Amino acid sequence: MGKYTDYKRQPSMSEREASTKLHPIWQGVGFGLMILTPLLGYFGALVLLEENSRRNWVTIPADLLAPGKDPLLFAKIILTVALMLVIFTVFQLFTYVLYRLFGPSRYGPLDVPPVSYPKRRKKQR
Repeated sequence: MGKYTDYKRQPSMSEREASTKLHPIWQGVGFGLMILTPLLGYFGALVLLEENSRRNWVTIPADLLAPGKDPLLFAKIILTVALMLVIFTVFQLFTYVLYRLFGPSRYGPLDVPPVSYPKRRKKQR
């Protein structure tokens, strides 16, 4: 052993991979949210367009009307994508709050605790 080497045994490659591998349940949760987010966006777009036709909140421009069976197709697509982004943002905020509440500590066992400095008094003039 040299002067600057560690006496601890270095973890093997398989031990390092096992510690960084994602738990399989989170893959299932991610897949579920990947399916749930577009479905919620689409059905939310249908509800909003139906309420818009009843209450006349926003006038849909003629440029967004599509020729064919469903004239509101382009409006549905745009509204679905917008709602998907909003739903994704809500899920992310929820995840951040849960991770902050139940996640690991910000500092590890080898980190130095943050230094707190005394507050300086301002000079009175």
